[in-house]
Amino acid sequence: MSSAFSPRSSRLWGPLLALILSACASAPSPSAEGADDTTAEADEASPKQRPVILDGTAWQASNHIDGAAPTSPWEHQVFMSRRPTRYQATEHEGRPAVRAEAMGSNSTLNLLLKPAPGAQAKRLHFSLFVPALNPAFNLGEKGEDDSVARLILSFDGDRHNGTWKARDHIVSELSGLIAGKPLPYASIMYVWDNRYPAGTVIPNPYTGRIRQIVVESGPARLNQWVDFDRDVEADFRLAFGEAPGPMIGLGLMTDSNNSGAAVTAWYGPLQLTMSAPAN
Repeated sequence: MSSAFSPRSSRLWGPLLALILSACASAPSPSAEGADDTTAEADEASPKQRPVILDGTAWQASNHIDGAAPTSPWEHQVFMSRRPTRYQATEHEGRPAVRAEAMGSNSTLNLLLKPAPGAQAKRLHFSLFVPALNPAFNLGEKGEDDSVARLILSFDGDRHNGTWKARDHIVSELSGLIAGKPLPYASIMYVWDNRYPAGTVIPNPYTGRIRQIVVESGPARLNQWVDFDRDVEADFRLAFGEAPGPMIGLGLMTDSNNSGAAVTAWYGPLQLTMSAPAN
């Protein structure tokens, strides 16, 4: 019997675990070093988590995220020994932004949310600047599910309500063993895709507890800022057929570890609104 942690299984499970970790952020390790050119070689050589300096940047100041304090830290979560994507706060085409550059790499920027009891995520406004797509990416296939740009929303819920399959529990246990964090109850990802039309819901090829919603498709609006305003509750119902529980995590991810390609995207400021807490 082959090992569950063979090189091939590591390549396949790597992207999934990176997505899992994006929903379960913890406080990042304090450091004065950011993910800029001076740390590129260290980022590529070390499996350890590398901090990304977002505190005090125009991008962070422009975010308005209910459920998170204005200065809540974003965590750069690196998966095991994989080369991390490089994230850097900057300005692009007149807008504060986070630049993401993946060169055969994957990692995430995560923000832990702690909504007040009864508060539900309502609307998410975000923007993307994508210069190019890669026709080899296929979000519906194992080993091909790279993406130029993803926003990841993760939710809590009852794992024993009958919606979880045996495979989902196995994946969650595997995540706990390897990463120390279980699979969130459910996650949706907003993606800019080259293959599927806008509005398509693409099941994650590893688990049914992650669903990908295509918000933009094809090259028509490349090389410009594109703004999105999403009804989070409606999108969750579209993806899972039920009402969402509390939203507990928000993540950004640009990855190309499967293809080895070089891809770049910019993420504009985020605005997440939640309903008033229950009385």
